Amino acid sequence: MSVTIGFEGNVANIILSGNIDYSMQEEIRTANQKALSNEQVKEICVDFREVTFLDSSVIRALLTLQKEADARGKSLVLLNCKDNTREVFEIGGFDRMFNFR
Repeated sequence: MSVTIGFEGNVANIILSGNIDYSMQEEIRTANQKALSNEQVKEICVDFREVTFLDSSVIRALLTLQKEADARGKSLVLLNCKDNTREVFEIGGFDRMFNFR
């Protein structure tokens, strides 16, 4: 389980890996705040390539990130969601609330 963040130009890349659940909330919150507070960042990408499990607390954190990103004129994109990950978003109708690539 890990949350890392990197910056490339005007893009913040938040990379999630392993089982991402409520116990990771502080790490997710810290990464989100770093991305949001960077004035150069115009796009925040959250990469799910290495995620094996996520729970609803992750969706809640992403909804908060989406709201704060919108307020600051930044876009949010969710990357590399595997079928089982994407299904978690679809079950609750959250797949319509995010931009997936």
